[in-house]
Amino acid sequence: MRSEIKIILVLFLVVTILGGFSLYISKLDYKNHPLTPYSSSFDILSLFKERKKPAYRIYGYLPYWNLENMEFIELDRLTDIAYFGIYINGEGNFVKTVEDADGIWIAEPGYRNWKENEKIPQLIQASKKFGVNFALTLVAHSDENNDAFLNCRECWDTFLTNVYTELDEKGITDVNLNFEYAEYTGKEMAVKFSEFTKYTNEKLDKKYGNSGVVVSAFADSPVKERVSSDLENLAKNSDGIFIMGYDFHRPTSDTAGPVAPIGGKDVHSEYDIETMLRDYLAIVPPNKLLLGVPYYGYNWVVSNPEKYAERIDGNENIGFSQSQSYETIMNLLINIKPKVMWDALGQVPYFSYISEETGQQRQVFYENQRSLAVKYELIKNNSLMGVGIWALGYDGGYTELWDLLYDEFIN
Repeated sequence: MRSEIKIILVLFLVVTILGGFSLYISKLDYKNHPLTPYSSSFDILSLFKERKKPAYRIYGYLPYWNLENMEFIELDRLTDIAYFGIYINGEGNFVKTVEDADGIWIAEPGYRNWKENEKIPQLIQASKKFGVNFALTLVAHSDENNDAFLNCRECWDTFLTNVYTELDEKGITDVNLNFEYAEYTGKEMAVKFSEFTKYTNEKLDKKYGNSGVVVSAFADSPVKERVSSDLENLAKNSDGIFIMGYDFHRPTSDTAGPVAPIGGKDVHSEYDIETMLRDYLAIVPPNKLLLGVPYYGYNWVVSNPEKYAERIDGNENIGFSQSQSYETIMNLLINIKPKVMWDALGQVPYFSYISEETGQQRQVFYENQRSLAVKYELIKNNSLMGVGIWALGYDGGYTELWDLLYDEFIN
């Protein structure tokens, strides 16, 4: 017993020294760069504290392309992780190969990582220790395949047989259904999707006892003909709806603007978060809704530095409008030090700058602690199930968004 106590004390001393050194380094760096990937509030004692259970669901997608940032995931800030994902075809089988840009057939990366990447079983085991649910996302983004699959009842059985194999292999029971059409689809397909969701949920519950089935839904599903627009039945047939509350502006939009604006409907976009929530809550009980928020922004090529500037077509010389992760935008802020402005309607930050590489005017709208805090207040004020994150890993080593989750939903 004494030897075990000595080992524990030695480990505690080593961790304390390393933690103190990391904190010291981070504070030195913070003096030079107020935006830094290292936490300035590291508490070594937190390693030995009992975890507080979040009062809300904190549901994060982890795309296969972000597995390299898995080390930055703070499991004590989450309730759910959904690996994204495995694609399905029109027969309910998994897509295992795809054609690349050069016309060469390669292993489909979402499936390949799920089957071969050693980080996934490691994360699943760590999640179990922290009481975090782990789900497999089943992805269907082809209009033709979606129609074929939803109209093929026996294909649903094939799908479930395949899903059982993967869940059993990884020792998990939850799934996320991410069905998207390029544009819109008819009411018939929305009804089919809610029926398929019911089928999946009932079958998984029968096999595993109490599995979780969360479905993704477009922001405008209450008002547009989406595959996720049969919301009343979708809410009854699922364990939760992840509202993709973003992409109100995109790289192809006519102007730069907020990716997830709180307000501003009919000013800079045809829809906003407040209107969206009112429309959803008129149909769906609040305890079935996760408000998805973006851990990314868009960086547009624009004609001038004014807010909501007109987008201009990009090319190889002046660059292109593009998506950028929170980490990329924070690094950009450190490097160019622009004046960050606040959009009062959208309640999001933005900035304009001249690209050093091309000399072209650019404008960035994104999310930060302040803008996300506004969205989190909406979640609490409307008694929603919780928050959804697209996507884990997009913040890299920056810790402020993790701290915000803790302050808003756990502390």
